[in-house]
Parts: sequence; structure tokens; C-alpha cells
Amino acid sequence: MGKKLAVLLILLLMGSTVWAALDPAIEDLLGKIKSNQSQIKDMSADILTIMKSGGKQMEQKGKIWIKGDNKSRMESSTPVNTVTVVNGDKRLLINQDTGERLVQDMKKLREKTGEMDFGNSPTDQTKALEYFNLKLRQEGQNYIIEGTPKKPNIMLGKVIFEIEEARHLPVKISIYNPKGALVSSSTIEYQKIKNIWVIKENKAMVKTPQGSMNLTMSFNNVKINEGISDNQFKVD
Repeated sequence: MGKKLAVLLILLLMGSTVWAALDPAIEDLLGKIKSNQSQIKDMSADILTIMKSGGKQMEQKGKIWIKGDNKSRMESSTPVNTVTVVNGDKRLLINQDTGERLVQDMKKLREKTGEMDFGNSPTDQTKALEYFNLKLRQEGQNYIIEGTPKKPNIMLGKVIFEIEEARHLPVKISIYNPKGALVSSSTIEYQKIKNIWVIKENKAMVKTPQGSMNLTMSFNNVKINEGISDNQFKVD
């Protein structure tokens, strides 16, 4: 269950990417989204995740550090004392209680399993779009980007991004399986720090084999562009 939940959380925290050969209107919109996100050189925050399922509630407390678009460190103090470090294609998992350490080559794992690289940064929610054929439409004051996989995928059928026109920020992300059933839906709230829009809260509904789960991920004590040492992201 823990591994499946980690995958779902990654889906909700899609990271940055580069787009090519796109419809000019889509490329222009994604460029405007990236304009804000690219201002965040590094970020740290305290994270509180509240998970509700089957009448039960669990809290996970931790802290996250992010640098660029390929370095992250997340420490969770409850319910399990763990550290997850991502540096490029390498990921280090540490169980602080037992001292157990595991280094994974994410590139090799993706080649073996066929899973996509969704990134690891909540500063940018558009990583998945690299793997999708995209369509753009406008509904009211928001843009809708709908993506279908370029290659057959056993996990994903389509992803829909709702982009607020005024601020060019993703405010809702919905993910569907190949049969068209909704897998997860998340709404994102932002706060302005140093004149840059930064994630404040992500509320999500996620469907798992065990049933539906509601998650609220809150980012508190957020600091950006204050400088974070590369030592935080050592994977060895």
C-alpha cells in the first residue's frame, strides 16, 4: 500500500519538462505556465498530508527541499521516519528507524516497467504532458488541455489540465485510466511569495483497489530562492 500511495503522490506532484513540436497555441500557453515556474530556483516547505479513507484518517508530517527540476529531498517524520532523495535518475530511500538504505536507478526501472517519468517537483505540475498528444480548448475563464498517451499505457488513458487564464496556473488536474474511469482528481491553490506564485495546497481524490481516498497536502513555512546546498541531494 505504501508503494502504491507513493506513486499516487508523485502523480499529484508532476514535475517540469520541455515541449517540442506542439500546436503554437498550446506551446504559447505552456510557455506562460513555465514562465512563473522557472522563477523558482529552489524551494523548501513543511508538508502536512491528511489522508482519509474508509472512515479512517492518517496524517503524514514532513519537509521537502527542491532545487532546479531534478533534485528533491523529502523527509517524513510520521507515521514512518523516512527520507527520499531524488537526484536526476537516482533515488535514495532511507528508513531512519532501521538505517536501511536503498539506491535505485529510476531510468532502468522505467525501462523495465514502462512507467513514465512524472518528475518530483510540486513547483511544476506539467511533466506528464511530455508523453501525451495534446488538445486545447477554452471553457469560460479557463483553458482545458487534454492529453492522450502517445504510446499505449496500461496505467493512463488521458489527463486533463484546467489552466486559469488570468494567472496561467494549473488549478485542476484529472487523470483517467485506459477504460475512461477517473483515477484521481486534484485542485491546487497558490500563494504569492516574492511576487512568484507557489503551491499552497493540493486537495485530491484518489481511487485505489482498496477504495477512494481523499488527500489534502498543505505546504507551510514555504521559502523560495534562498539557496540550498547540493549536499542535501547526495545519493550514494
